[in-house]
Amino acid sequence: MAVNRLLYFGVLILSAVFYFASSLWFSWVLVVLLLAAPIVSLLVSLPAMLSCRFSASIPDTVEQGEKAAMHMTLHAWRVLPLPEVQARLNLRTRDVQKDTRYLSHLSRANGAMALSTETCGFIAPEFRRARVYDALGLFALPVKMPKLEPMVILPPPLQPDPMPRMDQFLQQQMKAKPGGGFSELHDNRPYRPGDLVKDIHWKLSLKTDELIVREAQEPLFRRMVLALRTPRGAAVRSVSLGNLRWLCQWLLEKGVNCKVVWMDGEGLQTAELRTEQDALRILRAVCLAAESSADL
Repeated sequence: MAVNRLLYFGVLILSAVFYFASSLWFSWVLVVLLLAAPIVSLLVSLPAMLSCRFSASIPDTVEQGEKAAMHMTLHAWRVLPLPEVQARLNLRTRDVQKDTRYLSHLSRANGAMALSTETCGFIAPEFRRARVYDALGLFALPVKMPKLEPMVILPPPLQPDPMPRMDQFLQQQMKAKPGGGFSELHDNRPYRPGDLVKDIHWKLSLKTDELIVREAQEPLFRRMVLALRTPRGAAVRSVSLGNLRWLCQWLLEKGVNCKVVWMDGEGLQTAELRTEQDALRILRAVCLAAESSADL
């Protein structure tokens, strides 16, 4: 720490002036003690400095507006109190690439640092530089800092306004089963050349005076595609992703097959929506998309 070093050299210079300006016997003892103090401080603090380990953790996913914090802990082998530890932390988000925080007194920080969740998206903590100092704050050693995965902030579900009409996806339609065969569902139609004789419905044919064929049917599963334009800006992003979350939940409840399409830094991304875990994974991926993806 620069302040500690300036104070030390200031006191050392004053003691040297005092030694040369006076004839007192203890003036030279004071100079010797001040010269030896940094070495003693380093030797006493070195075990703790070398064994210093820093760990941190943040939630994987949180809801918008929910309280969240980064928990930090320092570990070191020591007899005396742990020396001073300082670090630089950048809290990168979808909207802000650089938000540097200067963390000091980490030796007493075995607690939590609050993180803002007012807007949906993500927070990516990045430790840039960390140093552990000796007892006097004159010498420093680097400390290895952890790499943390981004924390995703999900918006609350928001029903689209206006609500898109999706009735056709809820109505089960039928189609002819390719190759015929067994089926619990059938449809009657006039005979066409090439139809098998065993498929002719003789009772109905006798009543109508024309050949009627029982055609095996199977359900026609129509697929829906939710195409999301990667939103730009916190307000638009909250509405768009809230609509996406609401629609994913609605489609899962109705049992509709769906695919979600969006853009990120690597291009077009697609994912199947079959379970709630799929919906959570899709929302996380969209939240983590870079802000520049809105221009793709």
